[in-house]
Amino acid sequence: MLLKMSVFLNNAFQSLASVIKIILLSKYFVCMPEKVTATDECVVLGNGPSFNQTLAEDYTALQSKKLMCVNLFVTSNEYEKLQPRYYILNAPEYFSEKPVSALHEKYRVEIFTGIAEKTTWPLFVFIPSFAKNSAVWKKYLSNNKNVTVCFYNSTPVEGFSSINCLLYKLNLGMPRPHNVLVPGIFMALNMDYKKIYIVGADHSWHEELRVDENNIATVNHQHFYEAEASRFGMMKMDGSSFKIHDILRKIYLGFLGYYFLKDYAQRIGATIYNASKKSYIDAFERVKLKG
Repeated sequence: MLLKMSVFLNNAFQSLASVIKIILLSKYFVCMPEKVTATDECVVLGNGPSFNQTLAEDYTALQSKKLMCVNLFVTSNEYEKLQPRYYILNAPEYFSEKPVSALHEKYRVEIFTGIAEKTTWPLFVFIPSFAKNSAVWKKYLSNNKNVTVCFYNSTPVEGFSSINCLLYKLNLGMPRPHNVLVPGIFMALNMDYKKIYIVGADHSWHEELRVDENNIATVNHQHFYEAEASRFGMMKMDGSSFKIHDILRKIYLGFLGYYFLKDYAQRIGATIYNASKKSYIDAFERVKLKG
């Protein structure tokens, strides 16, 4: 009895906190760029090393579906070949007036320059609503007529499942977006895709976590488009370093978010599949990608 009461009170508190965050942080101009047909299927492209195997084995299947890419995908040769329909960005570092680090500045310039210069087909770029007025993306994307910028609320919503799903459906918030695949899958759900696949979602950072002799926690950040792995620490928006408990908490919340998405998908009659060749995500049914 006490456990049930504790769970109820915790959910009640989280739901109340979520509503307050939505009032303070969310915008009300958010809408989906398009509605899709019942037969359309979407693949969210993670940038993990296993995506190379997907490219080698399932290229035809990828070409038969609507694709959504993330983060630095535009720097790969596959961007212009696959011509994704959607591009989603989430990290605040991409939009802050003052770059968190020189590396983050390099990344965001590569992303926005690449999208602006390479995109010769219709592309919807999803940007969090808090960055609506950011000059960082406007500087690059405003002059490419093929690019349509859409906004979404990345406000984290937690608490009672029924309240969560109502707020999700209204596009007022989403599960905690600790990994960009969370808002990617979420936007596909709210565009009414009934079958959503993820690939390249290795999520294996814990295999390569290290703490050096100076107590700096580092992570192997290898992606499919890189010849070699790159190891460096993670930085917060204030420029300080993530500690090992910070990183593990982010990993935990990221995996938990997929279960919130699974619940939401079931409630709206959609299914999320994991077609990654390697993946630690255990929330979604594992399948092979078919054309």
